[in-house]
Amino acid sequence: MNLILVWSNYFKEKKNKITFFLTLLFFIIISFYFKIFLTYVESWEHSLGVFNDPFFIIQPIDFSLYIFILTYGSLFFFFILNQLNPEKLMKLFHLVSILLILRSITLFLFRLDADPNMITLVDPILNTIFYQFNENTGMYNQHDLFFSGHIANLFTISLLYDNRKIKYFFFIITFIVAVLLVIQRAHYSIDVIFAPFFSV
Repeated sequence: MNLILVWSNYFKEKKNKITFFLTLLFFIIISFYFKIFLTYVESWEHSLGVFNDPFFIIQPIDFSLYIFILTYGSLFFFFILNQLNPEKLMKLFHLVSILLILRSITLFLFRLDADPNMITLVDPILNTIFYQFNENTGMYNQHDLFFSGHIANLFTISLLYDNRKIKYFFFIITFIVAVLLVIQRAHYSIDVIFAPFFSV
């Protein structure tokens, strides 16, 4: 079906117009709130200290480029594949908004300090929209840890696919990104292990 026709039919119903508007408004408000919240996260005393991660067995390697490509490539593919499915796209925005709320709760409760050997992610989108540059450390946010937003969002996208082969393919992509994040020490293993549970 024609893309314009699908979305035109979707907006013919008043309920869908309201849903679309409220969904985007809610997502924008939550995203703005989360950006401000992350600033406070950086200023806190991280009372739980550094987690002695048993999976940190090799020196960290910078996989930022690969993580960026896999993460945003997966998101782009989801939007392309579901461009004729407004309800599915709205559901994704709902779930991502809820995940941001859940992450603000867990970041407040689990105040982990970053691993001293962490290689911060080079992510031009996150660094533009959410993260802020710390002039004292010369780095962007380091304490956006428990739980991993990358893995939670990727796992959510995987769950939303109806096709089992595509679903399992993106579960594998999610696992690969999780491993790369841990090797880079941008996240602890517990950050990526627990993220799918929040997605579910």
